[in-house]
Order: sequence, then structure tokens, then C-alpha cells
Amino acid sequence: MQERKSNFKKVRREDMEVMGNAMAVKVVNGQIEPALKLWKRKMKDSGKLDEVKDRREFIKPSAVNRRKRAEAIRTQWHRTQEDK
Repeated sequence: MQERKSNFKKVRREDMEVMGNAMAVKVVNGQIEPALKLWKRKMKDSGKLDEVKDRREFIKPSAVNRRKRAEAIRTQWHRTQEDK
């Protein structure tokens, strides 16, 4: 079987970066898929999507503290279980 050669060369991450704007991505050679993938990765790493999801509704500070305390207890329990 013959392999098809693509008309486009593989787009590098550096080619899609926009200098001076950390969240911007440039579409190169009309290939939107890698640009969209990079943009989603940048958004996820920055934590902006999580912040937007958290701000959909107001959560009382006491509830936030309770959730943090429960999460800390849970992680500490898991760590002690790994040591045994």
C-alpha cells in the first residue's frame, strides 16, 4: 500500500504562539485542529475555565472552607494508606 503524502507540513507549537499574548493562538496553513488543541491546553493550564465554572454560583466562604478541609482529610488518609 502506498502512503499518502500530506500537502501540509506538520505545524510546530512555536509557529502557533503569539508573542505578547499568552492566551492567543495563531492558525497556520488553515489547520485549525492543532491550533484549537493548543488553545484548549493553554486555557486548561491557566485555570481560567475552572474559575469560570466555579463562579457560576455563589458559594459561601464557610462551605468553601469545609470543602477544602474535607479534601485535605481525604488526601491525608490516602497518603497514610500508601505508607502502610
